[in-house]
Amino acid sequence: MYKLPGAGVGAAGGSVGTLAATGADIGWWLALGALLLVLGTVAVVASYRRSRRLARTDRS
Repeated sequence: MYKLPGAGVGAAGGSVGTLAATGADIGWWLALGALLLVLGTVAVVASYRRSRRLARTDRS
């Protein structure tokens, strides 16, 4: 596992700064994942609406 430079060895294997940096990294990944889920949902809904609109146009 990657250890930040200057991170001391404590009872839990790292310092408070190391845990804070790791938590911030996880937060960014969670935010990115949530953004990708929202963008994917928007793309699927837009594609579904477009295909329904084109199918309705083809029938008339």
